[in-house]
Amino acid sequence: MPKWNPISISGYHIREAGSTAVQEVAFTIADGIQYVDAAVKAGLDVDVFAGRLSFFFNAHNNLLEEVAKFRAARRLWARIMKERFKAKDPRSMMLRFHTQTAGSMLTAQQPDNNIVRVTLQALAAVLGGTQSSTRTRATRPSACRPRRRPASRCAPSRSSRTSRAPRTSSIRSAGPTSSRR
Repeated sequence: MPKWNPISISGYHIREAGSTAVQEVAFTIADGIQYVDAAVKAGLDVDVFAGRLSFFFNAHNNLLEEVAKFRAARRLWARIMKERFKAKDPRSMMLRFHTQTAGSMLTAQQPDNNIVRVTLQALAAVLGGTQSSTRTRATRPSACRPRRRPASRCAPSRSSRTSRAPRTSSIRSAGPTSSRR
């Protein structure tokens, strides 16, 4: 199989829509099981493709809950892959995941506090073992997008008035679970 990820199994949108951390992991892992099950039923060897699957999660404000969520998801996926799908390659049991900080947790009225929120969310992702992370820009919370509300209701920061900086930025973790080879 080529060195690309066949699918990114996403739970981010589930959490942004209002689910709990447990629901986010449950629905995302259930989706992953369905994808793996379909591939195995089509005749693919689990150890050929499973190591290239990736996941996409949301990081919210509760630091300890989020770290526990990511760590539990990693353990749960490894156990499912080993026991249910009989994976033998350790890479097939890895839950490689990207994390984005929660735009729904930011407020237009508190841009300075948003910096702390995003920092804690990113820290939770790193401590939970993420391979990569995208941070929602603290001065442009998703609740304040012009398509949802008139621009006059949003108080942009000084920097966003004068520049066209991208809404998100990415980092890569170089920890032991890194997907770089």
